[in-house]
Amino acid sequence: MIPQKLRLKNFLSYQQLALDFSGLHVACICGGNGSGKSSLLEAMSWAIWGASRVASEDDVIHVGSKEAQVDFTFMAGGEVYRVMRSRSRNSSTSLEFQVLSEGKFKSLTERKVRSTQQTIVSHLKMDYETFINSAYLRQGRADEFMLKRPSDRKQILADMLALSQYDDLAERAKDIARTSKAESIVLENMLVQIRAQILEGEAIAPQLAALQAQLTELQGWESRDRDRLRVAEELQKQYESHLQQLTWLQQQQAGLTSNLMQTDRQLLSQRKQIQQLEVTLSQRSQILQDRDRYQLLAMQTAELECKFQTYQHLSDRRVDFSHKLTGLQTELKAQLRHYQAQLEALVQQEQDLQGILGRASEIEAAIAQLNLARSVLQEFDRLHGQSTPLIHRHQVLQHQLEREQTKLAAKLEELVAKREQLYLQVQNHDRLLVNAQELDRQIVLLQKKQVYQQRVHEKGLERRDFLERLKIRLADSEAAFNKLEAKMRQLTVPNAPCPLCDRPLDEAHWQLVQKKHKKESRDLQADIWVVKEQQAASDCEIQVLREEYRSLMKEIAPLNDLIQRKGNLQERLKAIAEAQQRLELIDAEIAELRDRLQTNNYSREAWEEMELIDRNIRKFAYDEKNHALARGDVERWRWAEVKQSELKNAQRQAENLALKIPDLQTKIKQLHDRLDKNLIDLEVQHELEQCDRALVQLAYDPDIHHQLRSQKQELTPALLRYQELARAEQEYPELQQQVQQLQQLHNVHQQELEIMTNQIAQLQTQCQSSQGDRAEEIRSLRQNCQDWRSQMDGLLSQIGSLQQSQQQLEQNRQRERETLTQIELARHRQRIHSELHQAFGKNGIQALMLENVLPQIEVEANQILAQLSDRQLNVRFITQKSGKKSDRLIETLDIEIADTKGTRPYETYSGGEAFRINFAVRLALSRVLAQRKGSTLQTLIIDEGFGSQDRLGCDRLVSAINAIAPDFECILVITHMPQMKEAFNTLIEVSKGDEGSTVQLVG
Repeated sequence: MIPQKLRLKNFLSYQQLALDFSGLHVACICGGNGSGKSSLLEAMSWAIWGASRVASEDDVIHVGSKEAQVDFTFMAGGEVYRVMRSRSRNSSTSLEFQVLSEGKFKSLTERKVRSTQQTIVSHLKMDYETFINSAYLRQGRADEFMLKRPSDRKQILADMLALSQYDDLAERAKDIARTSKAESIVLENMLVQIRAQILEGEAIAPQLAALQAQLTELQGWESRDRDRLRVAEELQKQYESHLQQLTWLQQQQAGLTSNLMQTDRQLLSQRKQIQQLEVTLSQRSQILQDRDRYQLLAMQTAELECKFQTYQHLSDRRVDFSHKLTGLQTELKAQLRHYQAQLEALVQQEQDLQGILGRASEIEAAIAQLNLARSVLQEFDRLHGQSTPLIHRHQVLQHQLEREQTKLAAKLEELVAKREQLYLQVQNHDRLLVNAQELDRQIVLLQKKQVYQQRVHEKGLERRDFLERLKIRLADSEAAFNKLEAKMRQLTVPNAPCPLCDRPLDEAHWQLVQKKHKKESRDLQADIWVVKEQQAASDCEIQVLREEYRSLMKEIAPLNDLIQRKGNLQERLKAIAEAQQRLELIDAEIAELRDRLQTNNYSREAWEEMELIDRNIRKFAYDEKNHALARGDVERWRWAEVKQSELKNAQRQAENLALKIPDLQTKIKQLHDRLDKNLIDLEVQHELEQCDRALVQLAYDPDIHHQLRSQKQELTPALLRYQELARAEQEYPELQQQVQQLQQLHNVHQQELEIMTNQIAQLQTQCQSSQGDRAEEIRSLRQNCQDWRSQMDGLLSQIGSLQQSQQQLEQNRQRERETLTQIELARHRQRIHSELHQAFGKNGIQALMLENVLPQIEVEANQILAQLSDRQLNVRFITQKSGKKSDRLIETLDIEIADTKGTRPYETYSGGEAFRINFAVRLALSRVLAQRKGSTLQTLIIDEGFGSQDRLGCDRLVSAINAIAPDFECILVITHMPQMKEAFNTLIEVSKGDEGSTVQLVG
């Protein structure tokens, strides 16, 4: 990958950027710390692989912007590619991939972003991990490799070489070997069971012959009883037919007898009705006379009803006028009583006023004393008005000082309480520290268990995936087996065609096809059996993993609670530290407050103003006691004003009473005259007299009206008898006709009954002449046939079971041979995969690959280190060493570094020398890793810290970079050191301002 052009919009610290790398071979990206140098490389990796150092994808967007865009053009494998990736805030990512063809960019974008990403990696032949471990030398990665323990170095190297795939292969081979071993054990157990079944099946033939002889004998007995049953059933059918006819005729006879009796009852009922009608018709003249008399009484009663309504109306009207006249009389009496009560009240009021009018001279003397007392009080009020503002201000100042003193005292109490609380917090510091350490220990232990639980979970998912594949394999095998069985059933049909080509088969080809199908059937059965055994083993293993996972889940359940408790303890410890600082401040503040309260050192201006007011108040000759006595004198004579007002009111009321009393006396005399002469309401009295005259003229007698009503009520049944007479005259002819019809019907039923009685006698004679009911004999014969059939079914079941056992015996012998073959295959598969497990393990092909790659890394590192140290330093990788207590070799990855003085540990070299060693080893690892990935390393990006190098060391690093420059198409070096910047001809200067980072190409 060789960069060509880079365009940025709102990416990290850049708002707008267009940078052309065309023609750049070795360039230095320089600028201050935090200016955005590394962001250029982050933009390249984010555009191609969608990976960066940020935690969230939205973090790549420039602060305050809504969308980030990166357009990156680069060369790889002789082709020019273009990648455009954009990201909107709180939205998805879009990706476009193009290749330059015939002067235009042609799209290679897939439908989904993930598919497009895979297309980019396949064309580039380099994933993100290979890029950051080969082309991109990040700061701190080389010394991380050097400072690790030997075992960790081998693991880092294995991770960089992607040797974990061999661990997966070794684990899969181990699983297959374990499954094969379990399969062979199950097959051996099955072989023992099959051989036991073969021994049991050899005694089947004699039992089968004896059962077949018993079956022949039972078939003869069953045939004889079935013939007897057929004859008895025919005779029984004839008997049941005669019996059914007899039963039907007897039912018809009973029905006719019932109809005949009903006809007799109807004749008797209708004859009774005719007799009753004849009695009613004989009384016709008397009934008509009673009806005429009833009609006459009804007319007379109607006339009296009209008079009764008029009489009732006049009586109601007379009562209304009487009530109205009585009400008016009651109102006049009530009005008279009201006037009399008012007159009594006015007389009493006049007597009361005479008492007040008699005290007129006393009230005038008291008014003079009241005016004198008020003049004295006005003088005291004047003096009080002059001194009141000073007294009020004095009180305000005193309250203000008291409030200030209360505030200071309250603040002092609050500070003392806070100090006590802080003392209690500080006292718990040691105990909380011990608890925090204990929680750290428990959390570390549970986190280790959590990591192990995750591994158990991953193992369970792997086993579950393997089980799903087994289910699919089992379903496919069973479908194929069922299809094969259908084809074999087709072959059993005579002249069946070939199931494959649909052509006729001769005997030889038929045998060949059947043999082939049987072999395929056995293979499918064996495969199905193996899959089921693997399913059982996987189920058991999944169950064990599930139990272990649940156990670990219970053990690590308190982890979150412990972490929360640890956070709470840390907060409390932090609070205690802050409390210790606050204690010192609070103690000083308490001492200051106590001193101010003791010396009244607060609100000095208020104290001075209150002293001045005291001196001014003493200048006035004002006495509060004399002022109070003056107020008492005024209050003591104030009653005179009230009495004076009452005297004036009494004089006005006496004048009014002198006018009202004669008027009331006149009204009372007039009401007495009207009541005595009965002059209440002349119009009402006139209406009452008219009602009396109308009642006399009406001449209505209630007794006569009641007598006529009683006579009419007594003649009411005459109407009912008249209605019965009319109904009898209508119904009498109809009833005579119905009686004649019923008599004729009775005669017909009598004749039919006689004929049916003769037929029943004939059928009874035929039934008696037959041999009787044979149902018991038929039931007995049927039971015998059923018993014979039941015994034969039992024998047939036993014979079928024995025949099936014979077939099972042949199948068991075939299964014995097949099981022996499967045992050999399983054992062979176990041996092969056990060897593969060892070969793919740490001490197998992985160790061999490390042994092959380490010399390459060593050669590359020494070539680079020779240029950096003027051939003063040399690196050697040691993969084996002898043990301390035995001669056995131990696998390791030690690094020996030699200079002109000899070999010594890596830690003894200076910082500059160590950096050169790290740089050489890191660069060698990158080049070898890129070669093993099958991609060419055309671009090198160095982001290492050169601060540990002196002038000579920096020059040698630059010389080493220039020396390896022919091996790369583009080299980018990131630094903030001025002396390093001066060593390069081409500079990409990065600076950062208010509007973000900017880039300037120099040289």
